Amino acid sequence: MGGTNLMLMLMRNVLLISLLSSMILGSSAQTTCKRQTFKNNNKVYASCRDLPHLSSYLHWSYDQSTGKLDIAFRHTGITSGSNWVAWAINKDNNLQSSMTGAQALVATTTGGTTKAYTSPIANPSTQLQQGNISYPTTGLTATYQGSEVTIYATVTLPKGTTSIVHLWQDGAMSGSTPQIHAQNGANLESKEKLDLVSGSSQGGSSGGSLIHRRNIHGVLNALSWGILMPIGAIIARYVKVFPSADPAWFYLHVTCQTSAYIIGVAGWGTGLKLGSDTPGVTYHTHRTLGIILFSLGTLQVMRSPD
Repeated sequence: MGGTNLMLMLMRNVLLISLLSSMILGSSAQTTCKRQTFKNNNKVYASCRDLPHLSSYLHWSYDQSTGKLDIAFRHTGITSGSNWVAWAINKDNNLQSSMTGAQALVATTTGGTTKAYTSPIANPSTQLQQGNISYPTTGLTATYQGSEVTIYATVTLPKGTTSIVHLWQDGAMSGSTPQIHAQNGANLESKEKLDLVSGSSQGGSSGGSLIHRRNIHGVLNALSWGILMPIGAIIARYVKVFPSADPAWFYLHVTCQTSAYIIGVAGWGTGLKLGSDTPGVTYHTHRTLGIILFSLGTLQVMRSPD
């Protein structure tokens, strides 16, 4: 009877921990841009979007009747003081050749100085020379704080525009000259067609759908390998020494391990799907650790407790 009560108590605790962890992890996986603020201009934008590549975020307010698009483009993870970032609109509304014909807002950071300017991109090999772009632009400024570069501007689009093909990039500087960005992985996927009114997107980057699946992948694996599997191992190691816990500890151990493995398999599957949906993007360390963890988890589930 004591063993049954102990089992029920431990089961309640495990379920409570799992529920709270899922809520915390799910909350942290929600849209990041909605929690961002801007100290420099104190603006509040009507819409925002977590961009699916290059640790970037776009905030905007749009007046369709006038074509005025007020934006703040934020790029995080800048690790050195000599970089450039850019956000651009393809004037031909062409997703396939979005770089050619792009009208870019560029921010460079060199020697502690941040500079913002416009650059019309004639071809993919451009070095982002300064020049006038096709859209009237006002209020163009940039800030570099911590590891984040933010570009602010108001761009006037043709009246009635509802969607744009936009792209974003980053790269290194050589002296005061921007160098060509990386030609693989996320840098080649950082483009999409964005509906300025609804905030929805489509295109090569898979947009919000890709981010949603990444979040699911992270939550499933954290719950499985990070919470349930260790709890199951702790029960087998420490709870079974109490005579009153027998055989309750065993059933609870099996429940935790089996649930963890099933959830882990689901997380593994979402990871494989993400890999197939992002050709050319490979996170080598993450993949290697995932294979090792999945293999060890499989061995753990197959092994009978002592």
